[in-house]
Amino acid sequence: MSDKGLKKAVIIGAIIGALMSLGAALAMDYVLSDSLQGTWRDAATKDVTRMFGPSCGQNWFAVTLVLVITMGFLAAVGAVLGAMGGAFMNRFFKLLLK
Repeated sequence: MSDKGLKKAVIIGAIIGALMSLGAALAMDYVLSDSLQGTWRDAATKDVTRMFGPSCGQNWFAVTLVLVITMGFLAAVGAVLGAMGGAFMNRFFKLLLK
């Protein structure tokens, strides 16, 4: 990427995409926790309990690790989509302003 504007647009798009995906996930967690019978932490606790047994399901570190990996995956997907959106917008406005 020799174009500095494109590089900047991709980086900004990736950051905004990651933050928006995490914001949406946490907002859904806050707003819909009662109607969906739990939060992200409850889901991570159930997953750790199913994978490693009840003794590990009560382990704070294991549950937090699974939760961080899940949120990291959500942020990565959002970052990829944001980077694609940033590149598209950069190319679109370059074409428009020619």
